[in-house]
Amino acid sequence: MKRIALSGFTIAALTAASAAQAQNTVTLYGELDNALAYYNNVGHASLVTLQGSDLTANQWGMKGREDLGGGLATIFNLENGFDANTGKLKQGGRMFGKNAWIGMTSATLGTVTIGRQLDTTVDLIQPLTADGYGPAFSTPGDADNNDNTFRVQNSIKYTSPTYSGLQYALMYGLGGVAGSVSSQETSSASVVYTHAGFSAAAGYVFAKNDGAGGVGTADTTANNSVTPLYDGTAFVGSRLISQAAVQYVIGGWTGNVRYSNAQWKPYASYTAFTRKETFNTGAASLAYLVTPSVQVDAGYTYTKSSGASSAVYHTVAAGAEYFFSKRTTVYAIGGYSHAHGTTFSADGNSIVAAAGSVGDLESSSSTPNQVALILGITHKF
Repeated sequence: MKRIALSGFTIAALTAASAAQAQNTVTLYGELDNALAYYNNVGHASLVTLQGSDLTANQWGMKGREDLGGGLATIFNLENGFDANTGKLKQGGRMFGKNAWIGMTSATLGTVTIGRQLDTTVDLIQPLTADGYGPAFSTPGDADNNDNTFRVQNSIKYTSPTYSGLQYALMYGLGGVAGSVSSQETSSASVVYTHAGFSAAAGYVFAKNDGAGGVGTADTTANNSVTPLYDGTAFVGSRLISQAAVQYVIGGWTGNVRYSNAQWKPYASYTAFTRKETFNTGAASLAYLVTPSVQVDAGYTYTKSSGASSAVYHTVAAGAEYFFSKRTTVYAIGGYSHAHGTTFSADGNSIVAAAGSVGDLESSSSTPNQVALILGITHKF
């Protein structure tokens, strides 16, 4: 009898442990992306280099969920970004610079998350654009955050359930400045509608970096020569970015178009960057799944800046991906950029000739034209 009782207890314990495991999960995940890249002109010379994050990201993270009953659950995400070639942390050296949030979710009430996280335009609009094919397909210098250069810390985000194909999201980043509710704040709102293969989305993000040295709840953007103050000089000001995108999927074809208006307003005294600089961007792309293992894609991006400086950027990009499996992909990307007009020097103190810059890749040309060729591999775990 004693042996039977012990066996029954053991079975009950294992059953309870199994049920608890089904209700509470923690997942370790990540991506590794690295590539050999060639630029025909960087600083008056050609460049061959290894660089990562050309198709997907270099990151690892943990995400978890605890079911609380009644359709309610606690969720969290900790996500780290790093340089695959040096091992250094990205996002300003933060341990979990890509995501660090906790929240609660309900199928009927929606999801609330708090912490450091992506703004609503990245959540709902970016998936309908060509940025998924790599930063060469994105806006030069990521002037409109289409390539999600910045995150928002100290933020509260609400994402609604989907109502007959319609979903919306709201976010507010608290500046935390005593005596000034609006200082260093970030706000964002977006909506998306999906029906069958058709999707349309629109939204905005407003980020105020008016603290000392450009501190704000949103990270600053300094990716290449397209945006003001791209070489380490602190941006003190605000960015108001409005975006809209439409996508249609039919069979193996995916086509999308997008438009954005990004207004960079300086709050500090710069010699040349003296008034609001506006970037208007229009882009279109087309992708075709040739076989379940092969996809090809192509896109065109037009960006015009105006204000204290004025330039036009034409960017074309094409790529091909071979899916060895759901986890491993090899890819090739080619991009060409032509610029004409003027932009700002790295310190914002003079006006210089605009340089060719292939999408959101880091290296700008020293001439109006630039060619980039990339061959890489990405692996997910």
